[in-house]
Amino acid sequence: MDTFLDQIAKFSDPSHVLSLSQLCVSLGLTLVLCLIQAKVYERTYRGASYSPAFMHTLVICGMVISAVMMIIGSNIARAFSLVGALSIVRFRNAVKDPRDVAYIFFAMAIGMACGTGFYQVGIGLTVIVSAACLLMDWLNFGQSGLSEKIARIRVPSAAATSGVFDDTLRLHCKDFSLLSVESLRAGTETEYTFLMRVAGVFNIDKFMKDLQRLHSEMQIQVRGTDHIFEL
Repeated sequence: MDTFLDQIAKFSDPSHVLSLSQLCVSLGLTLVLCLIQAKVYERTYRGASYSPAFMHTLVICGMVISAVMMIIGSNIARAFSLVGALSIVRFRNAVKDPRDVAYIFFAMAIGMACGTGFYQVGIGLTVIVSAACLLMDWLNFGQSGLSEKIARIRVPSAAATSGVFDDTLRLHCKDFSLLSVESLRAGTETEYTFLMRVAGVFNIDKFMKDLQRLHSEMQIQVRGTDHIFEL
């Protein structure tokens, strides 16, 4: 009858044991390629809610996938064990930008290529896809000429309601929507957060001055893709 150690030996395949050099090359190359991918994401991002944490996630995700592929190798039993382990994980964060999903799959593909030893595929994938992303950004591919901005307007709670800002927002924006209303400082102030779609000729100074006329104690912050304006 086989001992416990003999049973373990049956599931071990010495031909797929990774050396330290292979581990370092795979994870190191994954790190470099995912850093390039993350910088391309930062360069081409055009949304209103940029998150540096997502860039970190791309790099970590790619390296973890690379390590997972090295662990699995060609062992089917390990692959099924991994599926069973990951089936208990539930992701509940909503993805705000569809491009984020594409970049997550991009990072996973880099990790899979490097983890399985297809280094040329990983390098070629990173170069070609990154070049395509930069080219589409340079050509403004698919853009309608409108950009998104977040406007946070803080006023004394008794001073105004969200409808007071509508006329000014319509004057400066092509479209807008109220994202949230938050009570601050023990209910003495109210902060309204609007998502605005504005044209390229959007005059931020005039917009903030027009809002300021509604109430002298108003605090305004407009967050765009590159700058934050406050009044």
